[in-house]
Amino acid sequence: MKKVVFEGWKNCVELVSGDFKLIVSTDVGPRVMGGFVGKSKNIFHVDPKLAGTSGAKEWVNYGGHRLWHSPEMKPRTYAPDNSRATAKENKDGSVTFTAGTEKSTGVFKSITIKSLGGNKFLVEHRLRNDNPWEIELAAWALSVMASGGTAIAPQNREPFALLPNSFFAVWPYTDMADPRVTWGRNFILLCQMAGTEPFKIGFNCKSGWLAYANNGTVFVKKFETVSDVEYPDNGCSAELYTNKDMLEVETLGPLCLLSQGEELLHVEEWSCVKSPEIKTEKDAERFF
Repeated sequence: MKKVVFEGWKNCVELVSGDFKLIVSTDVGPRVMGGFVGKSKNIFHVDPKLAGTSGAKEWVNYGGHRLWHSPEMKPRTYAPDNSRATAKENKDGSVTFTAGTEKSTGVFKSITIKSLGGNKFLVEHRLRNDNPWEIELAAWALSVMASGGTAIAPQNREPFALLPNSFFAVWPYTDMADPRVTWGRNFILLCQMAGTEPFKIGFNCKSGWLAYANNGTVFVKKFETVSDVEYPDNGCSAELYTNKDMLEVETLGPLCLLSQGEELLHVEEWSCVKSPEIKTEKDAERFF
């Protein structure tokens, strides 16, 4: 572990895998606030008004990558993560970040990150029920990406299938004719644009990956999908959200009923490389 200062937060940890570097804040969160390939721009969005701040009484979106629990509801999902977290290096070289058990929910959260080499990281998200009663929830891993890029999601292709295999969730504020989204044959693309209204979709992502292309880099999140289980939001294992400032690339695990002391694990594999511009489905087909 290497301690660094980043965007005004004095207690951050830098992790490196090849040319891919992550910076995790422990002043708030924990949150992965920085991601760089070589001398690239930050792949993650950081709210300039909140950079370097901490201690807010209500939840605020600093940006970066965070761990929530689904289904989304207030106030449970929006438990503040504005206080100090800890970083512990494990025997296998991974580092576990946690702020302990949320006071308002009784849910313990941790994120463990391990360098895999070759510009890859293993990111393990854990939720544990510390309440004396059962609770139902799912892990929800949200990566808040910098403005100006394009999210790429694979369509569930099955040639000559007789039954439908894709199920989409649409939020009340979503315009299906929004020009920012491309409903392609092989991919769904969603562009982030300044000065635009919120847009969100979710679906059952059978291929188990999402990507975000921006400023000459492509960030890919791979995750496991499970058949014949219940996912949140009418069956969503992947969701994309954007507004005027940023775009969120989100993965979800299955809903689980946890007794006291039980935990669930949601794993992502991250990679990030330099790439040509990806703005259209043809661009995505050439790259992926």
